[in-house]
Amino acid sequence: MRINCPHCGGKAAITSRHPQTKTAVNLYCHCRNVASCGATFVYCLALSHTINPPVNVTAQLAATIIRALPAEERAKLRGMVDL
Repeated sequence: MRINCPHCGGKAAITSRHPQTKTAVNLYCHCRNVASCGATFVYCLALSHTINPPVNVTAQLAATIIRALPAEERAKLRGMVDL
C-alpha cells in the first residue's frame, strides 16, 4: 500500500499502526520529502463494506431462507435443483 503526503503529494512512510476496531486502524505516517515538507500525519484505514460475503455466511443465509419456506415451496425448490 502506498501512502502519499496530503500536503506535498510526495511519498510517505508508515511509522506505526494503532488498531481502533476489528476493521479500522490509524496509520501514523511521515513525509519522506524532509527537505521541503517533512509533515507527520495520521491516516484512518477502515473497511467500508463487503461486496461478497464469506461462503459460510451465504450458506447459512440460504439455509435460513429455505427453512422459512412453506413445505410446498420447499418441494418445488427441490424439483428445480438437482439435490
